Amino acid sequence: MGFLAGKRILVLGVASKLSIASGISSAMHREGAELAFTYQTEKLKGRVEGFAESWDSNLVFPCDVTEDKQINDLFSRLSESWDGLDGIVHCLAFAPAHELDGNYVDVTTREGFLNAHEISSYSLVALAQQGRELMRGRNGSLLTLSYLGALRSLPNYNVMGLAKASLEANVRYIASSLGPEGTRVMASQLAL
Repeated sequence: MGFLAGKRILVLGVASKLSIASGISSAMHREGAELAFTYQTEKLKGRVEGFAESWDSNLVFPCDVTEDKQINDLFSRLSESWDGLDGIVHCLAFAPAHELDGNYVDVTTREGFLNAHEISSYSLVALAQQGRELMRGRNGSLLTLSYLGALRSLPNYNVMGLAKASLEANVRYIASSLGPEGTRVMASQLAL
């Protein structure tokens, strides 16, 4: 048995076998964690169900993080199977493709800016709010992924860099709020 034996982890963002969320899920499964997953659209449902099955899970739920009702429903349905939650892995990021190519000032729109922040940053606190009761008293963790573009300007990262900087600040504020309850909150910054 691995060091995560008996731990229950919700993973958001498995989209392909090459995704970081897939690698994290595989490692957590290897270490004995029970896993649950989400998918954003019906188009991704079958793919995520296939991944879940390969990690011995049948807990796959719809969740578009731009919809509060879907986030609420996710945790309501998850609580029907699990009486507690030890971790949430947030591997979600999005910005419109046309806003990631070219001069930042020329290509950034209000809609794209807000969309990138809503999905890439706000969703973490929304998940923390709804997952809080299931995580209470379990010394659990919230993990998200950031990138070097949060710290410095990188070509063609544009609005996503600002969203990742927001995400990193979000982590600090959530940690300040949930730390006294025993929940750890962290961002792993990738530098590819």
